Amino acid sequence: MSFFTKNIIHFPFIFFLFLSSVVQAEQATEHGLNTKRVIFIDSYYYPVYEWAAGEVNGARSILESAGVEMKVISMDTKRNPDEGYIKAEALKAKAEIERYKPDLIIACDDNASKYLIEPFYKNHSIPVVFCGINWDASAYGYPYKNATGMVEISMMAELVTELRRYAKGKAIGILAGNVISDRKSVKNYEDKAKVKFNRRIFVSDIKQWKQAYIKLQNEVDILIIENSMSITGWKPEDIYPFILNNTRIPTGSVQINMRPYVAVGFLQVPEEQGSYAAKTALRILAGESPENIPLVSNHQVIASVNLDLAEKLGIVFELEFLRNAKSFRWEENR
Repeated sequence: MSFFTKNIIHFPFIFFLFLSSVVQAEQATEHGLNTKRVIFIDSYYYPVYEWAAGEVNGARSILESAGVEMKVISMDTKRNPDEGYIKAEALKAKAEIERYKPDLIIACDDNASKYLIEPFYKNHSIPVVFCGINWDASAYGYPYKNATGMVEISMMAELVTELRRYAKGKAIGILAGNVISDRKSVKNYEDKAKVKFNRRIFVSDIKQWKQAYIKLQNEVDILIIENSMSITGWKPEDIYPFILNNTRIPTGSVQINMRPYVAVGFLQVPEEQGSYAAKTALRILAGESPENIPLVSNHQVIASVNLDLAEKLGIVFELEFLRNAKSFRWEENR
C-alpha cells in the first residue's frame, strides 16, 4: 500500500468523521455542555486565510452541534508580523477572555500560544487545547497541567521524495516569507524532516518574491514554496500567469493555500486540527483532565497536482497518484 493510499482523505472517511462528531455532540449534550462557552484564539485571520478558516470551521462544526457557544478572536499576525503589534493583540485577546469568561480556550497556531497562552494561562484554572503548533510544542512549555493539544507536522520529506522523481538534479531551494513563522518552518523542515536546502531565500514583498523565484529556477533543481500570506502585494490573478511563464523546475508546497501555485502539493488538513481541538474540548468540558490527555500530531494529507504546470514541465504522474490527488487548472477555478 502506497503513502497516498494510506494517508489521503477519502469522502467515506470524511462521512465517518461526520457521524463520529454527531455522536460526540449527542454525548456532550447529555453532559449538560450546552451551557458552556469556548473562546477560539486564531493566530491569523480566518476570513481571508484558508488554513485558519479550516481550523475555525472544523472546531465550530463540532462545538455548535454540541450546543457549546464558540467565540472567535483573530490576532491577524501573519499579515502583521511586527512583534509590538502581536503583543498588543495578545493583550486585547486577554482582555476579551477576562470579559467573556470562557470555560475553555482553544489556541490555534504558534503565536496564540507564544504570546498569549504561555505568558498568561500556563497552569491556569482555565483549560486550554492548542492546535497548529509547528513540529515542537515544548518551545512554549507544553504540556501544562491545564493544557493539551495537537502538534502540526508536515509531509515535507515525502513531498521532496515525490518531486525528485521529476527533477534533473538533487539541489533543493525554498522561497519563504521573511517572518518568524516561515523561518521557524524552514528550520523545522531541516531539523525535524531532515530535508537539506541548498538555497533559502526569505522575502517581504511581491517584487522580491518574483525576483527570487526567477533566480531559483537557475540555481536549484526543486523549489519549495512557503506561505504567501506575509508577502505584501500578492495578487492571485497576477501571480498565476507569472508562475506559468517562469517555472522551469518541479515545485511543491505543504501549505494548503499554495496549491494553485505549485506542481505538487502534500497539504495539511486544517479541519483536522480544528476538529481535534473541539473534540478534545468536549472531553475536558465533560470532566476529563487535560493533563491526562496526551499530545498528538496530525496524520491526514491532501495530495494536489497543478495540471497546467505539469504539462508545461512535461511531468507524467502515475495513475495511482492522480486517482488520489486533487487536480487544479487555473481556468476552472477563476
